[in-house]
Amino acid sequence: MDNGKHTAAFEEAFADYVGALYAIAMANGTATLHTALAALGVRHGDHVAVPPLTMSATTIAVLHAGGVPRFVDIDPDTWLMDNTKPRRIESEVWMGVSLYGLHEPNPPWAIDDAAQTLRPHSGCAFTSYSFQASKILALGEGGMLCTDDENLARKAREFSSLGYSMDPDQPRIDPAVLKHPTYERHHSLGWNYRMSDIVARKGRGWLDHPGGFTHNALGNPTMCNADRAKYARRDAANHYALAIRGCDWITPQRVPDLWIHDYWCYAVALESPGMWEPFTEAVVRHGGEMPYGAWALTYQEPAFRYLAEDGCCPVAEDLQPRLVQFQTNNLTSARRNADAVAAAIKELNG
Repeated sequence: MDNGKHTAAFEEAFADYVGALYAIAMANGTATLHTALAALGVRHGDHVAVPPLTMSATTIAVLHAGGVPRFVDIDPDTWLMDNTKPRRIESEVWMGVSLYGLHEPNPPWAIDDAAQTLRPHSGCAFTSYSFQASKILALGEGGMLCTDDENLARKAREFSSLGYSMDPDQPRIDPAVLKHPTYERHHSLGWNYRMSDIVARKGRGWLDHPGGFTHNALGNPTMCNADRAKYARRDAANHYALAIRGCDWITPQRVPDLWIHDYWCYAVALESPGMWEPFTEAVVRHGGEMPYGAWALTYQEPAFRYLAEDGCCPVAEDLQPRLVQFQTNNLTSARRNADAVAAAIKELNG
């Protein structure tokens, strides 16, 4: 096997798919976030703004980079990091999250943790994607970091490849150069975050038709596997939306005009935390799967309590215990779950 061949093909196809000039494949989505922070110059003691309502990997990446996470509260309707909050310093890096798959056209932060979406790359310096087993493009593990800036791409490529001097758009070094005894490998400090060719080959198979649509032998439009997975999740979300329609004690995540939702899951907020157990138990009683609650806020997790005090993000603290997450990765299960949600609402409404 020509090591790097499939990785290069996957990077090229994925860059085309999301509309980026450069794509760098890595071992996982936490590695991509750490790399993006390093490429933007985050060093020991630098503050990085992050939302508290998300999987803790966003904060962990800041700690990997030696930065100090500063938790910024969320918008009460979209549940994404509230960009209207004041910045601590003008140079502070902001790393937002396209939570649950909701994404705006041009995210107003330097790095968008788009792990739960397959959104187009736009608006920010870096967009970070994840291919972990639960994600829309599921490879078991893996990540991709995209940018339109050649200098940032070069820095990201080198940092994720042990600091080797690399071309920004090439995941491998010319063997004739690499084998020479005078070759100086470590251009800068870096880590071994590279994606394996085995994973990349699988990823390339999801994108057989870059850009999404092509035509089959009969002339009918077809979609690549990534598109099919994305649209299947939107179909699943529609079933949940119909199930909760008219219920005045359940509120879905708001999708503003011109925004798009890829529905990594379908999340709703209950009127009060006390409704969480009665509602989820009723869903199970009517044949549905047990839904997930939202992650504990990162700074309320035992490992990270030293980072912030309770009360620093009141909107997130109010919302988190009221959130219910329904799976969208299997359309058949989603239909069954949506029926159970509708039956649970009817039961609890008396």
